[in-house]
Amino acid sequence: MLAKTHAKAIFLLATILSLQASGADNTVKLTNGEWMPYTSETLKHGGVFTHIVTEALALSGYKAEYQYHPWKRSYQLAQEGKADGSLTWAPTPERERDFIFSNPVTYNKKVIFHLKSFDFNWKGVDDLTGLRIGATDGYTYGEAFDRAAKEGVLSVEYVVSDKLNIRKLLAGRIQVFPMEIEVGYSLINQELSPVQTLLITNHHRPIMETPICVAVSRKIDPDRAKLILKALNDGLESLRNSGRYEEMLWQSRIGKYRLKSNTRSPGESVEIPGLSKGSWPLIKVAASTPSATKRALAEQ
Repeated sequence: MLAKTHAKAIFLLATILSLQASGADNTVKLTNGEWMPYTSETLKHGGVFTHIVTEALALSGYKAEYQYHPWKRSYQLAQEGKADGSLTWAPTPERERDFIFSNPVTYNKKVIFHLKSFDFNWKGVDDLTGLRIGATDGYTYGEAFDRAAKEGVLSVEYVVSDKLNIRKLLAGRIQVFPMEIEVGYSLINQELSPVQTLLITNHHRPIMETPICVAVSRKIDPDRAKLILKALNDGLESLRNSGRYEEMLWQSRIGKYRLKSNTRSPGESVEIPGLSKGSWPLIKVAASTPSATKRALAEQ
């Protein structure tokens, strides 16, 4: 009788341990950081990039668990194998020594924003000569643009933030401004009134495009790394094929990932700094529908 009791206890313990191990194996620990609107602890689902990764892994039965740190620390923890991987990294030869990269989750795609009232087209950097161009300190816009700006071929005004450049664009103080496309529309929707957002568009041609991936650590078990990468890549393909991927990007672009406390209230008046008083009407807007914004952006 005692032997049977011991056998049952051992079996129960083995079952619990097996379930715990299975649960642990199915949890993918990823480091993360703050990069609006892609990743942030202050956004729903951790931002659109985080949400895409979560859903891609879930399609293969994995649960994503995120640890938010400054980017340097996030990289280091994953590099050391203290996490399975890290979000939002571009592959480089140096990084590939420490990580295996997933297929691109998205692209860091910088495009040129301008007012819809400004008839703008371009094919190469030479087409930007003679224009008043805005740029943000510390950013790169591709080798050709950076070189032309440094040599004075382009007339570029540098300021401290993308936000300030958006205001300068709306005020007519600059004519064009390159900016990462999703970051750009996130800021435009956050900083401007619904009517003012309809005044700005972007040229479809990217000035710079970099793949952004999930970096899986080479320090974790190689078989586990392969399974995680397969789950990510298969999941990303499924999300794209189903239309879910584009839906999430669109929801991010119109501000659906922002918490209510961070969204602008309908009817709120907005004044754009940098405009002389009376040079632009103070716009007060009733509730605007996402469809109106979507129609305007579709004109791109």
